[in-house]
Amino acid sequence: MRLHVQEDGDAVRFPRQAHAGAAFDTRRGRLVLFGSDTHGEDWTNAPLYFDPETRRWSRPYANDPPSTYRVNAAGQAVTGPADDPHPWAMHTYGLVAYDPGRDRLVVASTPEHLEPGRFTNALAEVWPKVQRHPTWLLDFASGRWQPLAGDPIDLFPYAAAFDTNRGVLVGWRDDGVFELSFDPPRWQKRAGPGLTGYHNALVYDARHEVVLMFGASGGSDEVVVYDPRAASIRRQPTPGIRPPQGEHVPLAFHPRLGRMVALLDHPRGRDTSAETWLYDYYQDAWEQVPSATLPFALGMNYDLVYDPRHDALYLVTEGADAKTAVWALRL
Repeated sequence: MRLHVQEDGDAVRFPRQAHAGAAFDTRRGRLVLFGSDTHGEDWTNAPLYFDPETRRWSRPYANDPPSTYRVNAAGQAVTGPADDPHPWAMHTYGLVAYDPGRDRLVVASTPEHLEPGRFTNALAEVWPKVQRHPTWLLDFASGRWQPLAGDPIDLFPYAAAFDTNRGVLVGWRDDGVFELSFDPPRWQKRAGPGLTGYHNALVYDARHEVVLMFGASGGSDEVVVYDPRAASIRRQPTPGIRPPQGEHVPLAFHPRLGRMVALLDHPRGRDTSAETWLYDYYQDAWEQVPSATLPFALGMNYDLVYDPRHDALYLVTEGADAKTAVWALRL
């Protein structure tokens, strides 16, 4: 069902950014979007919050104009107030995750598409001064961003998932799997190669304590598994039916069902429908849910999350009217 659609009278309105990512803040029961299509045309760098009970969007600050983009004393790319730095606008893909134990958002992407000469020259003067594009943390209790010190792992344009059992962020790219621990903050490579291309998406299967990857540039119907206990990566054989091949696929883990949920555009009608599929890691088996087919295609979308309070999935998308909407699904 369509839970909300933005209208002219809404206090907060915005076009959905296809290159943005999403997470769910379980303490406050809200969906969080962060990311921008950038390319010199969009400068969205504020998080956007949706409350499913009030059905309203909110934001903590206005987007920072490109004239405020700068480099701090540590050589990091920052913007916003001097005493409250914000991250630059950037593609975030599947690189937005919520850390429930520390109550903060983790953003592990970088603004590569703002490099001068690629799509825009808006930052031609400041870009050469940047020494590093940091991994960012947003502390929800204080509402303040923190750029992590040290050299980050560049995961653009791949994906990450938060391992809630071990309290680490797992990032995945073609050459391997990397983990970000926090006491102290440290990136390290755990396994490789990654066995996949970019435009992938990840979920953490808390029931089986593994990370599941699906989708890749050009399309894929394989599930690739990272097992942190063995520090191993493997392709699942999946001998039965498989969903359509996909890239930049909306994924979420459904803890009550113990399955990964994937939304895939129909291969024979890409502009007309998107199918809902469930993956069972223990059985290595897919199942389609025909009653949950959406009446439109999704294209690039990383904005599917699970709400444990309401046992519901939320998808941020837009229809033919181009209005940003939130859809809800109970399985």
